[in-house]
Amino acid sequence: MIKTLSFILILLLISSVDISAQQQWRYEGPRIGFDLSRFLLPAFQSGSRHGWEIQGDIPYKGNWFPTAEIGMEWFDDKQQTFHYLSNGIYGRLGVDLNIAKFESLKDQDLLFVGIRYGYSHFNQEANNIIYSNYWGDVNSSLSRRPMSAHWGEIVFGMKGELFKNFFLGWTFRGKFPLVQTNDPNIKPYIIPGLGKTTGEIPFAFTFTASYRFPIFKTKTLPKPIKVGGAKHPGANREENSQYPSGGQYNMNQGR
Repeated sequence: MIKTLSFILILLLISSVDISAQQQWRYEGPRIGFDLSRFLLPAFQSGSRHGWEIQGDIPYKGNWFPTAEIGMEWFDDKQQTFHYLSNGIYGRLGVDLNIAKFESLKDQDLLFVGIRYGYSHFNQEANNIIYSNYWGDVNSSLSRRPMSAHWGEIVFGMKGELFKNFFLGWTFRGKFPLVQTNDPNIKPYIIPGLGKTTGEIPFAFTFTASYRFPIFKTKTLPKPIKVGGAKHPGANREENSQYPSGGQYNMNQGR
């Protein structure tokens, strides 16, 4: 009798362990990270350019990630005919949309597109400006002046979970200047957060490391993003049968 009870107890323990091993949870929460590419800027810039940027996002209904970014930047470019300085703060608000399918509850990797609105408040000045006129060389300067700028961004990027709750990712951004303070004497060379103003459409690449705080716990896997469209009146039933109800096609179908 004792052996039988012991055997049953062992079976129950094994069964409970097996059930708990099969039980899976999905953890979600706010993610905070740093843009590591800020530390690589001096290697790709003629002047001394450095700064920092903190990024954060939080999941909303599975595939949406409201995002905030804030940073500071300094630029010091000393040439033979001028010495240009600028520094300031900037911030961006936006949202990212995950367009990849989550394969399991443990899958946290993102492939996303997003938009941003950016604002920067900065100062610029120029000293030891040397130019020539009829009377010879002239040395002048432009005093420090506060300025501001607004712009929009279109973002494409990825974030992958390297270790539990630790992510590495990158983004490629196209930036579209909207409004900025007009300085009649000198156009800003670099606007913090926006970048160089020499091109028509500034582009930027970021590389981030971030940590996700696992605050929320769920067993629900976010549904893949669908693209909707009205049924064509002349389409037959066989053609429409491969689409979900409402004329929507699952982008992840067949993966």
